[in-house]
Amino acid sequence: MIYSPANHGACQRMTRFVRCIDNTLAADVLTVRRVYEVLQVNERDGYYVLSFGQFSMARFEPVPYAEDNVPAR
Repeated sequence: MIYSPANHGACQRMTRFVRCIDNTLAADVLTVRRVYEVLQVNERDGYYVLSFGQFSMARFEPVPYAEDNVPAR
């Protein structure tokens, strides 16, 4: 579930997946073209929270979940 401050702290019942398009200065933790599951979205500050840290939204592109996209955890 994704926490969004836009809905006053309520959790949305959807899972968001993103694909890494830029791992500059984070190559030790991010892999380009790999799909990651987003735990929290901070639209105001422009970052996603993944299971291993928070990263700028500019590093990712949203992707619809598909059976062939196995997300990294």
